[in-house]
Amino acid sequence: MNSAGQILTDQQDVINEFIAFYQALLGGERRVRLMDLCYLRPWARHIINEDEAIHLTRRVTPDEAKQAVFDIDEDKAPGPDGYSSGFFKAAWPVIGKEVTQAILDFFTTGRLLKQVNTTLLSLIPKVQNPTLVAEFRPISFCNVLYKVITKIIVQRLSGVLDDLISPSQNAFVPGRSIGDNILLAQELFHGYNQQHLPPRCALKVDIRKAYDTVEWDFLSAVLKLFGFPPLFILWIEECVTTPSFSVCLNGSPHGFFRGARGLRQGDPMSPYLFVLVIEVLNLILQQIIEQDGGFTYHWRCEALHLFQLGFADDLLLFRKADVDSVHTFNRGLTIFADLSGLHVNPQKRHLILSRSTSDVRDTLLTLLDFREGFLPLRYLGLPLLASRLTIADCKPLLLKIDIRIKGGMALYCHLQGVSSSSNQCWLHSRFIGLWHLFCLTRSYRKLRSGFARFFGRVPMEGDMQKFHGNRCVGLSMKAVWAYGTFMP
Repeated sequence: MNSAGQILTDQQDVINEFIAFYQALLGGERRVRLMDLCYLRPWARHIINEDEAIHLTRRVTPDEAKQAVFDIDEDKAPGPDGYSSGFFKAAWPVIGKEVTQAILDFFTTGRLLKQVNTTLLSLIPKVQNPTLVAEFRPISFCNVLYKVITKIIVQRLSGVLDDLISPSQNAFVPGRSIGDNILLAQELFHGYNQQHLPPRCALKVDIRKAYDTVEWDFLSAVLKLFGFPPLFILWIEECVTTPSFSVCLNGSPHGFFRGARGLRQGDPMSPYLFVLVIEVLNLILQQIIEQDGGFTYHWRCEALHLFQLGFADDLLLFRKADVDSVHTFNRGLTIFADLSGLHVNPQKRHLILSRSTSDVRDTLLTLLDFREGFLPLRYLGLPLLASRLTIADCKPLLLKIDIRIKGGMALYCHLQGVSSSSNQCWLHSRFIGLWHLFCLTRSYRKLRSGFARFFGRVPMEGDMQKFHGNRCVGLSMKAVWAYGTFMP
């Protein structure tokens, strides 16, 4: 169905609709705006110092380039050139010298051949029966040579993220766990159903087309804000701002257009750059809270100066349920959207109010133009509640896992298909690995039973027998969470 609501049946019309949509989303006119975010530095946790700048821009060695090539899994999808990392590894004695030289040339000149940065967009449905182009998620298939370059950059960038990113953001920062925010959010929502506790509320915010709509001029300003050295910024900008796209439909590429915005899902560098972008929202809110003086912290959060929990673009904003505090968040989100190009998804923004806020409920909902949300609330794949967990609260997650287990049966005929689907598609191990902290023993038993049925029906031959034996013998409590969910 196209944007006008007309059903498309002709194959070429469908192809044209997809190309037009993604060209408008990722291409078109590039925004050019001079902006300086250094006024936010007083609220930043850390600014890159001279020693860190030297470490970030140190010379790339041939061994470092080779290691980056061999660190890419062989079963990763190839880019538009058709070559997977398995080819590069197998042919390394023949092509290793030339590949290494190409990588080193980039870090010397800061220039990337446009052919290296071509990208295939593979479309993954976000809903069960998609009817609109917007209901697909574009995953970028980048060339191996490009991914090697960005993996080297990521290796250096990840070493400074823990100092730069606030503790409330737990996505893609080495050493941090998604479970920390889940546990903290559960504690903050506890007692929301009680009348006698202080009035408080939370905003559940999801960024619309988050990676795809980051403006490049804003990203450059963010890197300068945190003090990254000019050469390191040049490397990142050359990688981010020079892509061209084709849309992959029914196994064939269609269309060709240059990018004008966005971070590619599938680029090893994108998650780390995105958390830097989202950190600016935290700095903007800190500035407004400190300078305006009308903000009141959520109950039990003032000592920690806690007002936000984030996992990439999935945000929870906490504060007292009063008009001044709501104005603070509303203003911060508006400023951030104007600077970055990232806007709140109107379909996924909810205001969760405690029971003691009935007198201001309508005022706050009208002021924010948010939908009212209710507990239990699903956050990062797990239910958050105001009271004790029941078996009914676990059923939706159990049902979803069961569907994915059954879907995995269709792939059991090929070991690589089972391993790749289990690692990437049909089980989100980062969520399920913490599920035993929240869900009941009865739910765990049902989950274990589902895994047992699945693996009991997988043929036990050759490598499959080795896979089966190493991963899930016994299906004990530890095995289910550590191995049954295929955590790497």
